Amino acid sequence: MRSDSRPSSAQTLAVLHPVFLLTGILHAIGGPLLPSLASTFHLNDSQSGLLFLLYFAGTSLGALLCIGRYARIITVGFVAVVVSCLIVPMVHWPVLLPVFLLLGVSVGVPMSAVSLFVGRNFPQRSAPALAFLNMSWSAGALLAPLLAAGVLVHHNFRMAYVLLAAASTIAALVSMRFLRDAPETPSAVRSSDVISNLRTITAFAFVAFLQVGVENIAAAWLSTYMLRIAGSGAVFAATLTTLYWVGFLVSRGFTALLLVYVKATYVLRAAVTIALGAAVLLATAHSVYTGSIALFLLGIALAPTYPLVIAESFSRVQQTSDARWILAASGLGGSVLPWLTGWISVQSGSLRAGIVTIPAALLLMLFVLPFLSAVRPVALSEQKRS
Repeated sequence: MRSDSRPSSAQTLAVLHPVFLLTGILHAIGGPLLPSLASTFHLNDSQSGLLFLLYFAGTSLGALLCIGRYARIITVGFVAVVVSCLIVPMVHWPVLLPVFLLLGVSVGVPMSAVSLFVGRNFPQRSAPALAFLNMSWSAGALLAPLLAAGVLVHHNFRMAYVLLAAASTIAALVSMRFLRDAPETPSAVRSSDVISNLRTITAFAFVAFLQVGVENIAAAWLSTYMLRIAGSGAVFAATLTTLYWVGFLVSRGFTALLLVYVKATYVLRAAVTIALGAAVLLATAHSVYTGSIALFLLGIALAPTYPLVIAESFSRVQQTSDARWILAASGLGGSVLPWLTGWISVQSGSLRAGIVTIPAALLLMLFVLPFLSAVRPVALSEQKRS
């Protein structure tokens, strides 16, 4: 195949799935590695929360950098991940703070660029493509605590980041070799359309802010939370967290089939409602058994929400690149809410109080969801004007 030829859709997806799986590992492994990192540097919950605030803020900045040729951006992002992961084992607190910001930017670039790449290259079937890709992302997130537990048996967090750097090197080389962009036709934007488009972006951005905030609280804090409930070691706590990601993975596969028969808006509202119930159960759990059930249910319920919100936004914003603001808002929520969880934990003296941010955010999200239904797709708006 010549370097300037475009691979087939099957070849492209064959590359995107393992690449996106790796971003799932990179994004979720910080939480399971946190007990090791915190004990090494004697960090309290507020300091740990600050690390994740900077990391998730970095993923938001990474989304805003995704402008232009998404295939090239994916490659450059993985190169940056390699550099960041190799720096983490070499530094100490408080230098870890800017390093985690850099790591967040590095991971956020390919993670966001993959979704935007799908929106540009598969415009007519972005919803199922994103659903299945997010299933691969969930598989990576499921593997993250298992990999963390395996490494922590004989090593600490430093070895884990060295291994992640090696995997990211392979991802960069494969992306550079096989991914090519399709051209995007710019839309003619009227002044009235700008205001309508801004409202659309704002509505979807706020829901994405809350949704990813909740997901990142789970990724960052559930291992530590289960560690305190179980009163056992970091390896056991990291292993327990896989229940959340098992539910996540199973649900995304099932949701891709469910969407053939059920409207996406119905699935979204039902998922958020179930997630709210699971989050309340988790925040009130006093045993490993109850906490494990809540973890599993929370993973099942949260899984469909993000791909549904992003896929819907592609059909309602005026061009694919506009969705980067929604992805950036999701990264911002992912940085603020985990930090808020740690801050509340320190102020109250209980991580359980911090975990209450999960049901609180989901309750707010449930109230906001009807506004998304009121947003008219761009294609429909254009039809009515003509």
